[in-house]
Amino acid sequence: MRSLVPPLCLVLSLLLLIAGFILVSIDRPEPTVALHAATAADNEKQRDLLEKQLEHKRFQRRVLIGATFGMSLILGATGFLAMKPSG
Repeated sequence: MRSLVPPLCLVLSLLLLIAGFILVSIDRPEPTVALHAATAADNEKQRDLLEKQLEHKRFQRRVLIGATFGMSLILGATGFLAMKPSG
């Protein structure tokens, strides 16, 4: 069982790395039609609320990307450290 952990960690690390690049390639959240309408109608309350929601979605995306790459790094390091030296 112990000999299965390093390859499993390395495979999961590679999959997380691929998922991270997929997340980076997806466009970030853009302003919605409702935000543009609130801006055009000069509705400050609605515009502020929608801008905060947009900024929160963008922050969530950055955290998700960072966590994905971070976990990939941690699993890769764990996989290499769990290997027994040959010989």
